[in-house]
Amino acid sequence: MPIMKRVAKGIKNVIWSIFISVWILNLFAQNEIKNETVSFSPVISDSILIDSLISVPSLDSLSYAADSIFNYVKKEQIDLCGNAVIKYHSSHIKADTISINIKKNQAFSSGQSFLKDDQHTLLGDEIYYDFDSQTGIVEEGASKFDKGFYYGKEIRKVGEKTFDVDKGIFTSCDALHPHFYIATSKLRLYRNDKIVAKPVIFYVNHFPIMALPFGTFPVKRGRHTGILVPSPGYNKVDGKYVENIAFYYAYKNYADATLSYNYYEKTGWELNFNTNYIRRYIFNGKFNAVLQKKITSPESSKYEWLLKARHHHDLINKTTFDINLDFVSSKKVWEGSSDIDERLSQYITSSLAYKKPFLGKSLNVNAYYRDDFLNETKSITLPKISYSLPSKPIYELFTKNENINEESWWTNFSFSYSFKAIHSGTIKDPHASFADVIYQNEKDSSGTYINQHNAGLKNSGSIRYGYKMKGWLNISESISGNEAVFDRDKNGKKLVHGYDYSAKSSVWFSLYGIRSFRDFYVSGIRHIFTPKVSFVYTPDFSENEKY
Repeated sequence: MPIMKRVAKGIKNVIWSIFISVWILNLFAQNEIKNETVSFSPVISDSILIDSLISVPSLDSLSYAADSIFNYVKKEQIDLCGNAVIKYHSSHIKADTISINIKKNQAFSSGQSFLKDDQHTLLGDEIYYDFDSQTGIVEEGASKFDKGFYYGKEIRKVGEKTFDVDKGIFTSCDALHPHFYIATSKLRLYRNDKIVAKPVIFYVNHFPIMALPFGTFPVKRGRHTGILVPSPGYNKVDGKYVENIAFYYAYKNYADATLSYNYYEKTGWELNFNTNYIRRYIFNGKFNAVLQKKITSPESSKYEWLLKARHHHDLINKTTFDINLDFVSSKKVWEGSSDIDERLSQYITSSLAYKKPFLGKSLNVNAYYRDDFLNETKSITLPKISYSLPSKPIYELFTKNENINEESWWTNFSFSYSFKAIHSGTIKDPHASFADVIYQNEKDSSGTYINQHNAGLKNSGSIRYGYKMKGWLNISESISGNEAVFDRDKNGKKLVHGYDYSAKSSVWFSLYGIRSFRDFYVSGIRHIFTPKVSFVYTPDFSENEKY
């Protein structure tokens, strides 16, 4: 029993010793926490260490790293010095120095700073960022968007995809010091949507050339209505200029239109209108109109214009209609074109085409216009109508194929037919009127036509009968004729008529021979011999030469 009492007393003393030691260690630990700064060196892990005395549930996704990290427990602040990096959800901040206010859930960076928010990147001298609202401020900031760059004295993120810029500029020039830009005192950027600014001042080489009270510029990808971003610039020929001051309008998936204005300090201005349209399986086309003011000298100027149109229309029963129009006031309208083919072109051509199926073939109605700048002449064909029906059995006009007895003698009759009507004109007068171009003839003092028009129509047809006698002798009989009507002949006689016809009879047969060889590199030879005799009758129609 005395031994047991001594053992129990020893255990009791050990327990008390352990308790007193733990209490003393805890007391020293509390005194260390009261120290204001804790320095960690070298670089520690980029995972935050959360003290049990500080509750920061909203920063549970925050991680950071730096060359040196200072933790101010009492002020609830962490300082990151040297290559500092913060990551919070989709936001990243990089800077020389970053301070994190744990109590307010905010960060402040100084020195060259970098902020990446989702897919949007900003550079600046200082960054203020609020983790709760995920908004912030960038001092002396710059960023890139889909169509260019923007800069600002202060850039504020006020929404998930919204940024406000004070005293900002934006440009599509990628030079370090942009050659042209648009400056504004207040700017709001809706990411992947548009830029709204007021006022808007256009600069070229840091010189203001144009101002607007406000402007909206789309930066959204794809088709959408809005004002396009203009392109100022300078060259020795035009001087200062602003191109593509434009408004773009998109109508669903069917059409779009662009109205643009280009200003050139030394050479004038240009107004453009472009539109494209489509209705699937029905029609499609485009239209372009240009009006230019060309300054030819300090005292004079000249207006030039251009019209282009393309249209294709699918009508019922495989009928189609096509328009291709090109008209210009003169070749000078192409002098500033970026298309080398346009600048070198010596003529323009316009056309219309209507095509309609008829009796298995197509009826074609066409019109053409050609303006030759080199020879200073115009030519027109309006209209040109043509139809051609190749040889086919006559019975197809009266009955269906399944009701025909192929052994009947009259099934060997066939016919063909073609029709052509045309009006054409050549205009050499540079001052010709609309009537001169369309139909009116005009002669000079010597009696030579300077504007000449001709019109006529022609019918051609043939009938043929062919059969095989005794199964080997082929006989063919045919008669063909042509008829033509003209507005006048070569002697000036008006409304003249001419015709011709001919008859033809042919007989032929074919002989076939085959020669076979053995032990030879050619196994056989096959030959065909077809003798043919024809008789043609054509009366004298020499009078037709005057037509």
